[in-house]
Amino acid sequence: MKVVHVKNPETREACLAKLCASVYGQEAGLAPLVTFAGTQSVLFEQEAARLFALTEDDGTVLCLALISSDVDGATMEVGMLSTPEGKGNTRHSRHLIKTLAEKAPLRVTASDDDGEAFFRRCGIERWVEGEDGLRIGLGPLHPAPVKGVLPSMVRFNADGIVRTFKQEPETFEDYKTRFVAALERYSNIC
Repeated sequence: MKVVHVKNPETREACLAKLCASVYGQEAGLAPLVTFAGTQSVLFEQEAARLFALTEDDGTVLCLALISSDVDGATMEVGMLSTPEGKGNTRHSRHLIKTLAEKAPLRVTASDDDGEAFFRRCGIERWVEGEDGLRIGLGPLHPAPVKGVLPSMVRFNADGIVRTFKQEPETFEDYKTRFVAALERYSNIC
């Protein structure tokens, strides 16, 4: 197994579509498409996010993770993590996060005890309280909060994307077509 930074734009778009579909599921409404559009048009465009895959030696994807950076580019956060259906499992997710946390100043968020326990098994041992009851785990290379504050992450405005989709049906159709095409490409390349 190896960790791969997915750089090729077409492959990255296909993997992102699969990651969004896997994370949100089929009953998620617009959420997968909004995340796909925001990641493509804001995070990737500003070089504020990277997509990583844990693969078999033959290139079969076992796990995908979207990592975004803070506004200064000094630290990173796991935005989405998933194992595509039938290929990977939780062990693969742990391996990918552990590897990334050993190489980058990574942080994660957990909304419950199970999430925190999962990330602790990935080697993330330092935890701080976040907003809305979230727990934030800091990897071994992540600096301690300065005066209790972590760097702000680069984000996209999901509500703004939904408004754009409503006001500009052609933009909605363009992203929907790209998303579906990317999912089809994923089946052929991974």
